[in-house]
Amino acid sequence: MRPFPALGSLAALFAVAIGAGLFVAPRPAEPAPVPERKVKLAVLVIFDQMRGDFLERWRALFGPNGFARLQRDGAWFTHCHYPYGTTTTGPGHASMLTGACPDAHGIVNNSWAEGGQEAYCAGSPRYKLVPPAPVFPVEPSPKDTKDKPAAKVPMIGSPERLQSETVADVLKEVHGAKSKVFGLSLKDRSAILPTGKHPDGAYWFYGTFGTSTYYADRVHPWVETFNQSKFADRWFGRDWNYFRPDVDYTRWSGQPDDVRGEGVGVGQRGTFPHPTTGGKPALGKNYYEALANSPFGNDLLLEFTKTCVTAERLGADDVPDLLVVSFSSNDLIGHTWGPDSHEVMDVTLRSDALMADLLAFLDTNVGKDRYLLGMTADHGVCPLPEITFGSNPPRGRVNLADLRTRLEAHLTTKFPTPKPADGKPARWVEEFVFPWVYLNPRLVAASGKPQIAIAEEAAKYLRELKDGHVARTFTRTELAGTFPESDAMANRVKRSFYPSRSGDVFVVLDPHHLPASKPNETGTTHGAPFSYDTHVPLLVYGPGIRGGVRTEPTTPQALARIFSKWLNVRDPKSAAFPIPKTLE
Repeated sequence: MRPFPALGSLAALFAVAIGAGLFVAPRPAEPAPVPERKVKLAVLVIFDQMRGDFLERWRALFGPNGFARLQRDGAWFTHCHYPYGTTTTGPGHASMLTGACPDAHGIVNNSWAEGGQEAYCAGSPRYKLVPPAPVFPVEPSPKDTKDKPAAKVPMIGSPERLQSETVADVLKEVHGAKSKVFGLSLKDRSAILPTGKHPDGAYWFYGTFGTSTYYADRVHPWVETFNQSKFADRWFGRDWNYFRPDVDYTRWSGQPDDVRGEGVGVGQRGTFPHPTTGGKPALGKNYYEALANSPFGNDLLLEFTKTCVTAERLGADDVPDLLVVSFSSNDLIGHTWGPDSHEVMDVTLRSDALMADLLAFLDTNVGKDRYLLGMTADHGVCPLPEITFGSNPPRGRVNLADLRTRLEAHLTTKFPTPKPADGKPARWVEEFVFPWVYLNPRLVAASGKPQIAIAEEAAKYLRELKDGHVARTFTRTELAGTFPESDAMANRVKRSFYPSRSGDVFVVLDPHHLPASKPNETGTTHGAPFSYDTHVPLLVYGPGIRGGVRTEPTTPQALARIFSKWLNVRDPKSAAFPIPKTLE
């Protein structure tokens, strides 16, 4: 048996990541001889929040035809890390098939601030959902709504903020309508960002599978038929139980089923079995949220994926196609219960069975030697701060609202605050969209002080707070410069800096410390430049690929050049990371 081994390996990875510099030095895209076309379909499979150690940690429990098949018959890269700092879903999905980092493709986070307004990485107010979102009964609300915040303008799916072309864009440039490109996920950004500007379809789930008017005025007929089948409703009232009741989950996960710091999901309780009604007596918004926050969300997406491949005849002719499938339920479950939970172990074992199902389906419907499959994740995840195993490093949660309030008070004391013309209170911190602090540009201008002086003071104050748990800070002026190659963290943060979207100060919390927004917060998150968030799996399976473990350091961005080579097209213009030498 293989009891909980992860924290020791994470510590080693952390030491390597911070002490030894970047794993792979980026290099500019350069023309290469175009090889013969090798595949009819390239498939990118993403398991959102699947940390790199999971495939080794639970390897002995996998069946022979899922992850084990990819590990055995494909190239399994065990040292794959993102080389940038903000390890969240948007940047991850934007990076894989552009082959670039946020400093090039511009997706610096899931959301950021622009002109004092929130900007979403994969949405715009100019579009509408197609079909419209289902109308659910309105939940009762308190009568007194005078302090209720104004409703935000909905940001509907669009790839327009992506600044780099993807493999999908190049494929469309070469073959036009003859090559088909589809992106499928429960999350909009996960379907949108890898497939570029002109896919044949990008579909995500919001109680029904749909898209936006950026792409089309109506969904494909097969999508409409799938929605009409009510396939998504079949899990209502069905409990999520252990996938492998014969396995000792406590021994293999390293903790009991219910521990401090875990959440309860959407009316799903803290322990098995987990109901999937969303805590409501009838189908509605809560049920679909609970569905996504369970392995059944992955099962739903798998069925939708099979329908897409069959209906669109992907990989059926001589012109290659591209399919991106991003399974989001792993991420939602991980956020709720943490990476060492029975729940994450269970969804990983189920993901193994799901992968076996998908591979068998592709063997039958496309042909065993006719497709390329790359599998990775968009980021890792931090352990729950409340859980300790042996002599672990300090852990905790950092209240960002408190940090912002203290910073605001300090800057107000340090710098004379100009009186605004409208008489309203002025704040030095316009936005704190973690990890970026955005200073108020109007206040900075009115103060007569150089922006760099105020940013440096903010960075110094946060860094020196004794109880702030801030490991490092970086000003935008520093990030516009260069750092020694040995300073791995600084170079990672620099690769997450895009001037027009980034703030004035980048904040890195201490290792194993999570940003929090309220007292007694539960669950966990990701987004830091540490190995537990940067380390992800990378497996590549297809014709001409020798099977087995590869210890060569690489990044998920290598997929851009790998896919381009096997699809017989040029590299995306921003692709900056090479095909691993052991795969060439």
